[in-house]
Amino acid sequence: MNNRKLGLIMRKGYKIQEDHIETLGRLVNNIHIWTNIEESVNDPRFQYVHIVQEYNEETLVNEIYKEAIQHGINKFITFQETDIILTAKINNLLKNQFLSVEVAEISRDKSKQREFMSKYNLPTPSYFKVDTIEEAIKVSEKISYPFILKPTLAASSSNVSLVKNEQQLIKAFKKLEELRNSKKGYYYNNSSQSLALIEEFLCGDEVTVDGVVANSRFYLGGIHNKKRMNGPHFEEDEYTLPYNGSLDSEKEISSIVNKVCECLNLKETLFNVELRKDKNGVFKIVEFSVRVSGGHVYRNIRDVYGIDLIGVHISSIFHDEQGKDLFSRRFTNPKVSTCIKFIYREGLIEKNNVGKALDSPYFRAYYPTASIGEYISCAPNGFDIVGLLSVRCKYTSLESISEAINISKELEKKLNLKVSAKLEKEVINAL
Repeated sequence: MNNRKLGLIMRKGYKIQEDHIETLGRLVNNIHIWTNIEESVNDPRFQYVHIVQEYNEETLVNEIYKEAIQHGINKFITFQETDIILTAKINNLLKNQFLSVEVAEISRDKSKQREFMSKYNLPTPSYFKVDTIEEAIKVSEKISYPFILKPTLAASSSNVSLVKNEQQLIKAFKKLEELRNSKKGYYYNNSSQSLALIEEFLCGDEVTVDGVVANSRFYLGGIHNKKRMNGPHFEEDEYTLPYNGSLDSEKEISSIVNKVCECLNLKETLFNVELRKDKNGVFKIVEFSVRVSGGHVYRNIRDVYGIDLIGVHISSIFHDEQGKDLFSRRFTNPKVSTCIKFIYREGLIEKNNVGKALDSPYFRAYYPTASIGEYISCAPNGFDIVGLLSVRCKYTSLESISEAINISKELEKKLNLKVSAKLEKEVINAL
């Protein structure tokens, strides 16, 4: 591996990227991570841990760039949505042509995505950009309810609402203003064009597509079906693989994704696109991102098709010829069926671990995302995820997908999970 060094920027979220980091450890000699998670300093997977302070982005870019030069690191990646622009800027300073800063900014801002897709005639919902509640009300007077209100710079469908009247619009918009003002999760920054989008409600089936662009060519990893959510909120749940649609539908999806990659002029990147059918059964692009889906999606694609998206990407950015051959190993027939169950609760976390679910032959992984002593909220009060549970079973037919969903529901009951629904007044005040 010729003493490969790699910079990993994960200011948050690296704890649920166990599979991704394991792969990096096999493909590079030294991983340097930039994060704000203090306990990571003792993590043996990393050669060096750089604790990130709360700087503005330009200051942070310059600091990381100087440290990279000092440690001989000339390539950076991220698996975290909110670190995409930061990573692109540092790679740009290092003369890497993996991804332009402009494309990274389009990927992060849904309003810029809508403009981009309209420019290139890509299938996208009709939309309006709004930055104030007054603007939102004016738009609502021109179109009919219901419609979608979503933040331009959040992730994981958080704070996305199906709005049916003006009262709901005002309430949902105030929550978006609170999200921006809180600076939670590194979502909003000075580069945002607008606070929110009002757009057409796509009422059909939804899929998330993951793959990798290597040497300017897109390679499909897998198409996950997602549980259909019809509002008023859109919490992520029940990601299943393999895709249960027709061959023609898969070709339609692949064609759309390929066109997006071509219009973005992508060269070397992981890539994700989410699509949903409209009332006429036509797929439209909900959003896209220059990273692979988080959590277990990467592992599921490995289990089902025998291919490694992270491996291809690392091989590609280090110009390793082996990476070009990895997709020839993709199984024609799915090996297993998988399901990711998102766990949601409301209250104070007292216990959160795998429990007796570990004993099941169908169990694949459980990532607790909420810590003991943390107060979490699910829709409509919040969009916190308690944990991610992944299961798998043998794939024999499309019926195996329903079986995987049912297994995930049963294993959720076996998690060692305890959440206090009620809090004492002094506890609430301390939070």
